Amino acid sequence: YDAEDNKAKYPVIYLFHGWPMDENHWLDLGIVTAANRLIQSGELPPFIIALPRGDKEGVYNRTSGGDKSFEAAMVDEFIPYIDRTYRTLRQSDYRAIGGISRGGVWALEIAFRHPELFSSVGSHSSALGVNQAAANFDPIDLAPTAAIDSLRFFVDSGASDWTRATSAQLSKLLEARHIPHTYTVAPGDHLDSYWSSQVEAYLKFYAAPWKAEQVAQQLLASQAP
Repeated sequence: YDAEDNKAKYPVIYLFHGWPMDENHWLDLGIVTAANRLIQSGELPPFIIALPRGDKEGVYNRTSGGDKSFEAAMVDEFIPYIDRTYRTLRQSDYRAIGGISRGGVWALEIAFRHPELFSSVGSHSSALGVNQAAANFDPIDLAPTAAIDSLRFFVDSGASDWTRATSAQLSKLLEARHIPHTYTVAPGDHLDSYWSSQVEAYLKFYAAPWKAEQVAQQLLASQAP
């Protein structure tokens, strides 16, 4: 990224941590190691990972969307800041959002209410059953009618996770609307050991469209006269 002759722009994955963890949660799960391996091996194209920190004052854990919420902070402040500060591809096709537990609920809520901003959404052990949001913010209530037809989703939980039932419910709601999504259940509980085992699968999901485009561009270049 910092090479003097590098003017490239990159896709961005916005990832939200669980509660009461902070922005280091994804780092502790090995997200950087996994991304570096996949990029350096050529399995995935380069991308930026943005890890915002949910506050300790209650906004992250005890509010739903709208003004003065984590949603507003992301949509009105953080995403524009990342685009101003770094060489990002600003079209929605190159922006993904996802999260773990409480962060997964935020990822869904923000994507459902602002689908024009993203292409891919990750709901990883989302704490939908304890969110207790008003209907106009709760992802389960939004899923049947929100304008999310253009989005692709990854929904997962551990087989022993208390979020499994609501993850399955979300998958059924998406399936009923014929919205493309991946739904997986793997051995594990609501623990770091489960999420760290899934990190590479998450990254491959988020970056799959960018990899496909990279391959298509390389093919076109090889066929040019």
